[in-house]
Amino acid sequence: MIIAIVILSLVCIGLLAYLLLMKNQIRGITKELKSNRQESYNKQIRVQLLDADLTELTKECNYNLDYQTDLKRRNQQQEATVKQGISDIAHDLRTPLTVVKGNLQMIEQVGELNERGHKYLEICEAKTEELKTMMDEFFELALLESDDSPVEVNAINLTNVLLEFILQQEILIREHQLEPEIFLPEKTVFVEGNGQLLERIFGNLLGNIFKYGKERFTVRLMEEGEACIVEFSNAIAGHPTIDVEHLFDRSYMADTSRSKTGTGLGLYIVKLLAQKQGADVSARMEADELVIRLQCKCINQDNRKEK
Repeated sequence: MIIAIVILSLVCIGLLAYLLLMKNQIRGITKELKSNRQESYNKQIRVQLLDADLTELTKECNYNLDYQTDLKRRNQQQEATVKQGISDIAHDLRTPLTVVKGNLQMIEQVGELNERGHKYLEICEAKTEELKTMMDEFFELALLESDDSPVEVNAINLTNVLLEFILQQEILIREHQLEPEIFLPEKTVFVEGNGQLLERIFGNLLGNIFKYGKERFTVRLMEEGEACIVEFSNAIAGHPTIDVEHLFDRSYMADTSRSKTGTGLGLYIVKLLAQKQGADVSARMEADELVIRLQCKCINQDNRKEK
């Protein structure tokens, strides 16, 4: 009787030890699967416990890891192919478009057209410019959506970037018969961001004002706690109904009649450019004015390393 109890106790102890080893192996497999997903390394899962079912489970997990690695590699190759294809298409389309624009300018310089001919020529030039703008937006969007790589962010002198941008656009602003009002804080504002992306954001916001603004527009730079805010605001010509909650959606058009030209992608691109550098963009209506707000992370001037 005592011998039986001893044997049964040893069996129970063995089963308990086996169970603990099994649980420890399962925890190890779970940890390796998480690491593979989070850290993207390709370490194979191995087990020390001789158990047919556990070995089979580990084998299937490794098969899936190999498949995911191969799938990721093929996706990266496809992304690279898409990016190259977009670049090639952009070049192929822009080249004849540049030729067309050049020929239209040559025709205008000849000066042998009657009034009706000049009218048609102006229409062709305007439509060619519209086509160029649409192509640029489509290609920029395609590149942004296909590129998941992080962008370099530095300490940016936002005050200088904003002022230089406005000065560079002075001729275009005057051509559109707009009067800018610029409001800046007393001290220089530094943010964490990417200078090139910020300039592209400002360019799209100003382009939106060119399409829908009238008489004047306002650019305001300010600090709110740890956030730096840039606001572009303008009165809307024609008072169209604007759904600010969907203003940054792909292809949203406030002017549903399309009396204004464009793809509706400009503000959607603004949102993508902001997200790439950890910024945020929003919009609101104040009476008949549309206010678009870009919020970036401020940098303490005492601890900055400007680049």
